[in-house]
Amino acid sequence: SITRLNSILQKAPYNQSAKIAKEATISFVGMTFGQVTRYIFTALLARLVGVEYLGVYSIANSLTKLFEVFGKAGLDTGILRFVSMQDKDTQKDSIRDNIQSAIKMSSILSLIMMALQLGMAGWIVNSLYRGNSNLTFTLFIFAFSIPFSSFVLVAGSATQGFKLLKYKVFVAQMLVPFVLLASMIFCYFVFDEKYIISIPILFSSVIGAIAIFYFLRRISKIRLHSILSAKINPQLLKFSIPLLFMTILGTLMHWIDILMIGYFMDEKSVGLYMPAVRTAGLIRSVMLAFMSIFSPMISELNAKSDYKGMVNMYNLVVRWILSFAIPISIIFILYSTKVMLLFGGQFKAGADALVILTCAALIQSLLGSGGSVLTMTGHTKINLVNSILITTLNIVLNFVLIPKYGIYGAAYATLISFTGIGLIRTIEIQVLERINPFSLKLFKPIIAGIGACGAGIFIRPMLMSYHTLITLLIASIAVFIPFYIILWILKFDDDDKSILAGLLMIKRKG
Repeated sequence: SITRLNSILQKAPYNQSAKIAKEATISFVGMTFGQVTRYIFTALLARLVGVEYLGVYSIANSLTKLFEVFGKAGLDTGILRFVSMQDKDTQKDSIRDNIQSAIKMSSILSLIMMALQLGMAGWIVNSLYRGNSNLTFTLFIFAFSIPFSSFVLVAGSATQGFKLLKYKVFVAQMLVPFVLLASMIFCYFVFDEKYIISIPILFSSVIGAIAIFYFLRRISKIRLHSILSAKINPQLLKFSIPLLFMTILGTLMHWIDILMIGYFMDEKSVGLYMPAVRTAGLIRSVMLAFMSIFSPMISELNAKSDYKGMVNMYNLVVRWILSFAIPISIIFILYSTKVMLLFGGQFKAGADALVILTCAALIQSLLGSGGSVLTMTGHTKINLVNSILITTLNIVLNFVLIPKYGIYGAAYATLISFTGIGLIRTIEIQVLERINPFSLKLFKPIIAGIGACGAGIFIRPMLMSYHTLITLLIASIAVFIPFYIILWILKFDDDDKSILAGLLMIKRKG
């Protein structure tokens, strides 16, 4: 009851569990809004422009993300760590200098990347993608978004370093996706297909850059002219360079299946595969919501050598990530055909790919936070080696599997790669930091998931003949309610109660 939860709120100390809950709730709400909005964007885009143009958009977006990585140069994660480790009261000038340096370096690099994409767009398309003129045009327009998107990410991470997620979440996860969707709808009534898939990306990134600079200026008192005159911080750059290569590899891991499907097959195959990727990505957003505040807190605990606190926090966060990810995964696996019908009848063929990618996302939810632990505890070089090995494996698997199995081969390559990197990182943090993500309490969401899955399987034959929206609505009720009832029966622990208290703290200031 509300009364009981309020009682918990009054009694529970404002400890790290509650802090994670409060900030993760902000992040989760924002990311949920952002992911749902982007999901609607993809679904509407699929219905408005068709499979081929959706494929063109996906390839252009993937290539632009790779150029954008070089524009950030790892400085988004670097400035997050540097700001989070400094005292916000006594080191204001140092914090300000670091932020200005990070923004200046990323701005210079992102402008260079913009010029490179503009110059290379025609060559890339002619060499790799059969000279599709619509893809060339889209790549050209997307290039202008790189400086603005890089600025949003670096400046947003700077605000996150203050352990204030609301500004970054509002801009990156709420404002930008909303503007993306709204501008796409506007373009549909005014322009033809190639403008519908290209203009929204540029417009939303410009609006996002303006908004995040406004909030960053409020927090740190940074001015535009001070960024232009800022000195380069070699320590920040030295820390960020390994992250650059690691982020390149991570971005390749995320987009290589899209790029290689386009290379080996065609734009239509990419368009068929993209909705499955976007849908499975909803599960990944659960992990990212918790990681966004978990990362700087792990960095702070590591600086204090509080290894027990790190273990407790890691176990708690993994358990709650699964508590959100498992019921969503059950829906996507049992009702994959209905989920794909949200994009249109021609996308039913991607249902099996959705099942495979959902399994990959669920495994990432369990094991994926190990990468953040390695980074925030200073093991960036080890993380870099991990990323090189797993990205190489992923590329090889795509080369082998896509020509034989098409989009399903790409999905299996993702599943194998995510499982491999998750297991490697889990072993490493156990050896290096004595942190194990597994505990007996982890069985609670697993047991609840088994019960909820049984309910979903039982009711499935009765629902498949109904309209897609009705089927998914009833199925969600039939899965989510048993899942959380079982969790309630298994009872919450003290740290879980702090999580619940933190969920209510979002209503308070401070």
